[in-house]
Formats: sequence, structure tokens, C-alpha cells
Amino acid sequence: MSEVGRARQAGGRIEPIAPVASAATATASPSGKSGGTLHSLRAYPDFRLLLSGTLATNSAFWMYQVAAGWLALDLTDSAFFVGLTGFASGIPLLLLSIPAGVAIDRVDRRVILRYAQWGVMIVAALFALLVATDHIARWSMLVLCAAYGTAMAFVFPTRTTIVPSLVQRHDLANAIALNAAAQNATRVVGPALAGILIAVFGVTGSFAVAALLQILALSSTARLPDAAAGGTSRGAGGKGNLTHGLRLVAADPFLVGLILMALATNVLVMPYINLMPVFARDELDVGSTGLGFLLAVTGVGTVIGALWVARSARLVTWHPAQPISAVVFTVLVLIFSFSPSVIAAAPLLFLAGCASAAFLAINQTSLQLRVSDESRGRVLSIYLLTWGMLPLGQLVVGSLADWLGTPPALAFACVGALIWVAIVVIRVPATRR
Repeated sequence: MSEVGRARQAGGRIEPIAPVASAATATASPSGKSGGTLHSLRAYPDFRLLLSGTLATNSAFWMYQVAAGWLALDLTDSAFFVGLTGFASGIPLLLLSIPAGVAIDRVDRRVILRYAQWGVMIVAALFALLVATDHIARWSMLVLCAAYGTAMAFVFPTRTTIVPSLVQRHDLANAIALNAAAQNATRVVGPALAGILIAVFGVTGSFAVAALLQILALSSTARLPDAAAGGTSRGAGGKGNLTHGLRLVAADPFLVGLILMALATNVLVMPYINLMPVFARDELDVGSTGLGFLLAVTGVGTVIGALWVARSARLVTWHPAQPISAVVFTVLVLIFSFSPSVIAAAPLLFLAGCASAAFLAINQTSLQLRVSDESRGRVLSIYLLTWGMLPLGQLVVGSLADWLGTPPALAFACVGALIWVAIVVIRVPATRR
């Protein structure tokens, strides 16, 4: 890594910082021996506390995703409106990502989490109330989706940024990968539970349980130690603070490559999750219970993929692992888009989940190991802009689905992603060597 790549801003100028520990060192125990896949979970009680809240929060999020998608389809019978609800939920992440990063670096992160999780809980409860009383409408659904996305724009990066403050440096890569595994595990629990609740109680039950899960997350947040507070960044204020992360990323070609590859998969391939209700109902004819099953299969794959990264530290330092996993993920979703049955779709979704989790875990771990703690929130907020662009992808792919049909639309998006990744690998050599 170049000296320019290892830089931070201090008082308006760029200064070199100490090199980040290599992934091999980061996953080794103090004695130099590997602590195993679950080492950080066993060794750090506060890290376990953070993960318990993450499991509750993210399970609720995926329940909300399934319930909102199903409700949108039920209200309008339109794949475009399903994409529009995803756009409304995700656009706040695009608009608020960089300001959220500044807040994370300057304010007590526990306070940010507390208020954001209260907001998520209230929105989920309002969804349940409006659906139960038959007062939900298209406009109110879009407003609530936007409010939910606003709160989650602070929850996601704050929880991720807290991880390095709860573990020692040599265990950071393992802890980040385990955090990614926990996040992906909720893609099993959340959709499966949502599918069952929708089938038995309707979408009201799914929204209500999602609200209750936030109470568990709030409880764990309240018990986080002082080390989780963060918020110690100083230096340039105002506009300088907002652009600090942008300048750090622009100075490091490897970070640029990481973010561009994440953008390709998040914008063009990840909309397949948002379109899963359409596949379940119209293409595979399996209903809400089948929807929960398909998303749960995907989630199982993501857990295995993330745990594999947690155990295989060398993947983080082997740069070709990123484009390879991105291409494998995209090709699997491309093949899935034309699956004739659940029997064919399930194994493809499982493998796609493995590949996507491996890519995202490697991508995020590499990024976190590349930056200093003082700038972590702002740099991570730029990475999360790739998720903020997801709603644009959902909107475009949803529009194409109404025009061309859902399978051709998703296939077209996947081909675009493959071309995008190929261009990044060719133009940014740091991503392949």
C-alpha cells in the first residue's frame, strides 16, 4: 500500500499514518495461533452484546423487507411499485450516508443507535397499526418506507463502526467477518419468520414482531461499554469534515476499486432480493410461505459464506478473491432468474448467498483494515453509499420487470454487472494483484 493510500487528514493537510495490520496478523491470537472461526465471539463479552443487538435489529429489518414487498404487491399487483417501495426505503441511505458518517465519528455512537432504533420501532408499529385497521395506502406506505430507511441509515453504519472498538487489533478481521455472518444470519431468521407470520397472521403480524425485536436491540444498546462510544474525531469542521472521507478514498486506488465493485453488485444484482415476492408468486407459484423458504435458503448460504471468510483470513489479502466472488455471485443470480421451479431455484439461491456473503465480508473487512479509527465512520459511510444506490437499482430493475418481464429484467441487470466488474478489474490493477 502506498504512502498516499495510508493517509489521513489532520488540520486540513494529509499526513501518513501507521500501516494497518495485515489480515494474517489481525486474525491471529496474541500467541500467534489462530483462535478459530468463533474466536472473537468467545473472547469478547462486549462484542457478543453488540452481536445480540445486531441479530435482533437485522432480523427485524429483513422481516420488514419481506412484509413491505408482499404488502406492496398485494396493494398494487405491480412489480414497479414493489421496486418503488424499495427505492423509498433505500434513498435515505444515499442522502444521509456521509452526514451519518460525520456524526458517527463525532458523537457518542450509543446515543445514535438508541435514537435510530426507537425510530425504526415506531415506524414498524405504525405499519402494523395501519394494516390492521385497513388504513394503509400507497402514499402512506411510501412515507413510512422512507422514514424506516432514514432510521436504518444510522443503524447500519453505527453498528459496523463499533466493532473495532470492542476487540483487539489482532482479532479485528475475525470480528468483522463474524459481524458480517451475524448480519447475514438474519437473512435466514427474518424472512423465514416473516413468511410464517404472513401466512398465519398476515403482514400485520410480521410488522408487529419486527417492532418488538427492536426492544431487544435497544436493551443490548443500553449495556454497551464506554469503549463503544467513539465520537472522538476532531479536526476540520463543516464542509471539510463532510469531504474528509471522500479525499481519503480518492487517494487510495484500492479503496476506489473496493467501492466500485460493491456498487456494481449492490445496484444491479442485489435487487433480486426485492423482486423475490414477484418470483415467488408469479414465476414459481409458491406463495408467501415459499417466499420465506427461498429467502431463508439464500440466508443459509450467506451465513456459510461469511463464516468461511471469518475462518480463512488469507482471503482478505488475496485481492483477486473480490472480483472472483463478485462474478460468481452475479452468474448464479443470472442463472436463477430463469429457474423453472423451486427445486432448481433453491440450490442456486443457496450458492448465490454463499458467494455474495463472501464478497461482502471480504470487501468490508479489507476496507476497515485499510483506515484508521478516527476516520472509520466517514470512510465507511462512503462505502455504504453503494447500498444507498440500491434503491435506484431496484427502481430501474422493477421498471424493466414491468416492461420486459421479471426474469429478463434481472438477467439484463446481471449482464451489466459483469461488464462493470470487468471494467473495474482492468482499470484498477490494485483489485487483482
